[in-house]
Amino acid sequence: FHPRDGRKPSEILWTADPTQGSPGVLRLAVLPSFPAATYLTTNSLVMIRPGEPIYRLSDGLSAFQNTLRPPAPPLPPPAVLERGRAVFDRAGCLACHSGPALASNRVWPASVIGSEPTRARAFQRMAAGIGRPQLFRPDLVAPPAVDAPLLPVPIPDEGQLKLAWGHNRTGGGYKVMHLQGLRWSAPYLHDGGVAIGPDPERRPGVAATSLAGIAPDPANSLRALVDRTWRARAVAANADSAAARLARVTGEGHAYWADGEAGFSEEDRDALVAFLLAVDRPRPGRAGP
Repeated sequence: FHPRDGRKPSEILWTADPTQGSPGVLRLAVLPSFPAATYLTTNSLVMIRPGEPIYRLSDGLSAFQNTLRPPAPPLPPPAVLERGRAVFDRAGCLACHSGPALASNRVWPASVIGSEPTRARAFQRMAAGIGRPQLFRPDLVAPPAVDAPLLPVPIPDEGQLKLAWGHNRTGGGYKVMHLQGLRWSAPYLHDGGVAIGPDPERRPGVAATSLAGIAPDPANSLRALVDRTWRARAVAANADSAAARLARVTGEGHAYWADGEAGFSEEDRDALVAFLLAVDRPRPGRAGP
């Protein structure tokens, strides 16, 4: 799909659909919590194929997703890579972006991250009707019988779940993102507001990049993520855009810097950006590439 192609996404999907004319490929089984949401699923439904183990489709989809990797990025010179890794450490990034995939997988309050909070509290009204999560036994064959045996789903850290869903007046939170494939995933931050185009003076903010059909430049956008001066350009441009305001896109938050005010040179900052752009997959036992 390309926005200038002239075809709607639905038209492109139709031409690629191997089962044209069919109302759907999958059937759904209703979990016992239906119609209430649970911390396991918002709709209490699970996709099935009759005659197969009940979670075969879900497990297969998960296994496929686990094989996905971003394309290998071009690597900077080893000296730049080492300098960038050192800046990453010295700037304190490892406090949250740790482990093989550079992610702690923790949810932090939106008030701590400082990002636009609308998305963090999107599920807060569901708190009154939330149900306890239960699943069918995995050895069942679909479709399940009305009296099919059930298993409770343990919740090891309910506080994190309530924060992630914005329940119990937590205000909601955002999960620490992994840093794999940053070369291919601009714009950045939880609202996608940290966007700078190939021309940083003429193309800051989402209105001049994503909303104009121009891909944000990953290196420039990462500079805006860690440099206050660059970030201010994106935030100001977003504030001037009616479309960005309507979508609650600001580019604010994540005030963790590797700029002159934090004691880093422009060469340090750019080495950090080069290091981040080179992270392409989990690396057990080390941080980054």
